[in-house]
Amino acid sequence: MTEIDRRPVRLSAIVSLGAAALAAFAAILTASAGGVVAGLGIVALAPGLVVGSRRLVHLGGVVLAVGMVLAGATGGGGAAELFLLVGTGATVVAWDVGQNAVGLGQQLGREAETTRAELAHLGATVLVGAVTVGVAYGLYQVAGSGQPLPALVMLLVAALALTTALRQK
Repeated sequence: MTEIDRRPVRLSAIVSLGAAALAAFAAILTASAGGVVAGLGIVALAPGLVVGSRRLVHLGGVVLAVGMVLAGATGGGGAAELFLLVGTGATVVAWDVGQNAVGLGQQLGREAETTRAELAHLGATVLVGAVTVGVAYGLYQVAGSGQPLPALVMLLVAALALTTALRQK
């Protein structure tokens, strides 16, 4: 009898790391200090996705979010708002898909056929994130013209708080 490998499933782990890299890249494009912190988030997230630690995946997501907030607080104008929103959306995708990777690995095992479940979860997460980013950017363009960048940072914090609240069961 062979033992089931309870490590995170591969597809979601890879997607989670890719989303984290996108978030860090968006933070770097906005402000280098935020990019450095977001990079530390990847350093925390990656081992969690290898060994199956929900705490490390959660810590990585939180540090990525702090990096995005720091980038928003210290970044410049121009396209920074869009980069921040996309980076924040990618942060939520990295965290959510990473948690799903760990959960599927623990419940079904790494070698189980989970591709359809992973793609369905990923699709729903990306869809909700894309709609949220689109609506937030649209609202910011309509109502936020001339508003200071810290107002956008507070919008990002509110979006993260809403996502966390919705995640609680």
